[in-house]
Amino acid sequence: MSEKIAEETPVIPEKFLDKEGKLNTNDLLKSYLALEKKMSMPRQTPQGTIPNKAEEYKISPKNPLLVSDNEINKRLFALGLTNEQVQGVYDIAADFILPQLETFAREVGADKELKALEEEFGGPEQFNNIARELSAWGEKNLDAKTFEVLASSKDGILTLYRLMQEKQEMPVLTGKSRPENMDDEKTLRRLMQDPKYWKDQDPELVGRIEKGFKRLYG
Repeated sequence: MSEKIAEETPVIPEKFLDKEGKLNTNDLLKSYLALEKKMSMPRQTPQGTIPNKAEEYKISPKNPLLVSDNEINKRLFALGLTNEQVQGVYDIAADFILPQLETFAREVGADKELKALEEEFGGPEQFNNIARELSAWGEKNLDAKTFEVLASSKDGILTLYRLMQEKQEMPVLTGKSRPENMDDEKTLRRLMQDPKYWKDQDPELVGRIEKGFKRLYG
């Protein structure tokens, strides 16, 4: 039994013993604090700095739509990635993944608008027929830029249809003088970019734009 106890008794390094061979607790404490400080410092590697925990990653996303996510950072930390490597992951997301998601969102939005227009006009076939009529009418009565702006959204197409339904012979815009209190073409185009028009379909704004085009082409 005594031999087993002797084997388990730790051997104290001489640097922690005083002149009398007793444990020097002061030197031992200093050594422990120095080791703790060293262990708490980020590790330096050829690939960069590895923090002590995922929360210490310092990330600067290139796009405001991206934010440093702690759960993602924890997974990257578990892989042993440096701060520089994690920054690179976020940069790749900003440069390649985010644009693809934005393109996908636009395509989905355009597809939804197309389906909504088809429902509005009674089905795909009916809408295709009306679309051809709108195209022919627009080429005859509107300048190319105005037609392009109106034809780029659901609300714009509905505005085109309502204008066509008026069955008025509308001359092509030539820049003729107008009263100062009336919206000109540039103003109407700017108003059509307002989310209140193409998203919220604000009745007052929609009416203002429709009346504006009627004044311009009437």
